[in-house]
Amino acid sequence: MKTVKDPGLGSKFQKPLKRLMNRDGSYNIVRRGGLTPLQDFYKYLMELKTYKFLIFTLLFYIAINIFFTFLYLMVGIDQLNGISDHQHPFFSAFFFSTQTFTTVGYGSVSPGKMGAEIIAMVEAFVGLLAFALVTGQLYGRFSRPNARLAFSKNVIITPFEEGKAVMFKMVNQRNNVLLNTKVKVFLSLDKTEGVDHFNKDYFQLNLETDSITFFPLTWTLVHKINEDSPLINLTLDEITAKRAEIFVLIETFDETFSQEIVQKHSYGQGDWLENVKFEGNFRPNDDGKLELFVDEIDKVTAI
Repeated sequence: MKTVKDPGLGSKFQKPLKRLMNRDGSYNIVRRGGLTPLQDFYKYLMELKTYKFLIFTLLFYIAINIFFTFLYLMVGIDQLNGISDHQHPFFSAFFFSTQTFTTVGYGSVSPGKMGAEIIAMVEAFVGLLAFALVTGQLYGRFSRPNARLAFSKNVIITPFEEGKAVMFKMVNQRNNVLLNTKVKVFLSLDKTEGVDHFNKDYFQLNLETDSITFFPLTWTLVHKINEDSPLINLTLDEITAKRAEIFVLIETFDETFSQEIVQKHSYGQGDWLENVKFEGNFRPNDDGKLELFVDEIDKVTAI
């Protein structure tokens, strides 16, 4: 049993940490003094949830048109031809702005003097740029390859080959083909030194199988607890007390996108179970085909 080099998550801390990585693979780190969202705006928009991005786009669309509406009102509503006497000037200018911004141009209202002409010219140019950026964002969201692997809720310690093993499961949620899937699993354990030092040791866990050529079903990852395991002679309470955290890194080839994709996952100190086993979640049907029940990946039974 040997420790491995810090994989990049840090090993010396002044206070105890709950976990270094969240379940979804994001780092449990609060960054201070880095780039603000405005300084890295493209990345910020790319990482927004889709519904938030759509809301942001709608609000931006309304706000920019209100801005140009006030510009038209400042130069005078009389500089726009075709304004209806039955509509408030604000709404007349606003709807003209939306038509100019989107380059729809229904033609019922048009600029009639130099001031409105210049504003309409600038707005049309801004509209072209804005829609190009939004289109690029939407394309980037849909074209960006990402793995959609689901992991069992818990990592378990269970009897295995006259001893014990650590196991967790993962399954591809999509109906696509993943090839040459490789997994690396790291374990961190607290190593307390004095009152003000909460250092961590890192270990790479040996797996019974760390790569598979095809991945159409569930894959159960197995680390046998033997003399080479950092978990040898540790009880579940001791594992929890050491704030054990498992980091999983998956690399696979997605045949749909024809690209290598990666995904990360983490199991924290509250995710461990003992003396249970995973239930099978695929079985043959009457037609001689295998049925895979993705939503049963978490099912365990007591031993």
